[in-house]
Amino acid sequence: MAFRLGSAFVLIGTIVLVVFLLTFSINQANPLTLLAGAGLCIVGLWIRRRAARRQELRAERFRMLRRWTGQNPDEDL
Repeated sequence: MAFRLGSAFVLIGTIVLVVFLLTFSINQANPLTLLAGAGLCIVGLWIRRRAARRQELRAERFRMLRRWTGQNPDEDL
């Protein structure tokens, strides 16, 4: 869930940065837009990194099959 929240923050931050670039090209840029976009991207990347560390890296697809065949479900295949 946290990984999705971080991804959403990165997406929203990127959209805000694009809006800043568009308004900058017509000379009506607001620096708060730049700070908000960059801040959302940074917070989103930070949340995604923390969530990725917590997830297990190995696949859980065949866990039940490994249990039925007698192999240890904790060993890497």
